[in-house]
Amino acid sequence: MNKECTNLLSFLSGELGEKEKKAFTEHLMQCSECNREYEQMTEAWNSLKWDFEEIEPSSSLKSEVMNFVFENDDEVPVRREKNWSSFFFKQFTPVTSGLLLGALVLAFVLLYSNIQLKNELAAINLPMEVKTSLSLLPADKTAVNMNTDGAAYILQQGEERRLIVQIQNLPSLQESEVYQVWLLKDGKRTNAGTFKPDEAGTGSLTYKLSINDKFNQIGITREPDANSTKPRGEKIVGSS
Repeated sequence: MNKECTNLLSFLSGELGEKEKKAFTEHLMQCSECNREYEQMTEAWNSLKWDFEEIEPSSSLKSEVMNFVFENDDEVPVRREKNWSSFFFKQFTPVTSGLLLGALVLAFVLLYSNIQLKNELAAINLPMEVKTSLSLLPADKTAVNMNTDGAAYILQQGEERRLIVQIQNLPSLQESEVYQVWLLKDGKRTNAGTFKPDEAGTGSLTYKLSINDKFNQIGITREPDANSTKPRGEKIVGSS
């Protein structure tokens, strides 16, 4: 399907801007499929005014409507939905009812899509800030050829915070071994996840921080597997 074909509903509902409306009008003159669907939908819409059956409202109509609105709150939702559907179809012919329900569904979908799009754009437009940066240095500075180092950053975008850890020159691991990141605060450790380095010894980790994650130090240990709830292996690097 041509990308322009997807704009048919937006064109009918008036959602397109002037530029898009002009472009779709030109497309409509060239696309037989869109032109056929446009004529069918336009014909259905124009027939609405001829589809109503004019009836004299009964004297009890007002009281029926008010009773429906204020009926007992204990009534189950399924029954209430059936009552509403019955009331709705009594007032309009089947064709009109179907078209009106379709229009209501379309309006709801468009409204929901617009809200979602606005929320996504608002999140995208929020600036990303580096709130904190920590240098990560070897835990054993006396070890031979120990040149492993790196850095950790706390990035904030709106209310969301993320910890980014980047390490280079990490010693290679054996089989199930992993590097595990620990967040430290007043002697308490929080597990921030595990990672494995690439062949060059470079490793990285991204961890979404919750509002309760508070720490002032970071330590990275070499663990026998990814199941550690507390450090079991040696500390490789950490913040000062």
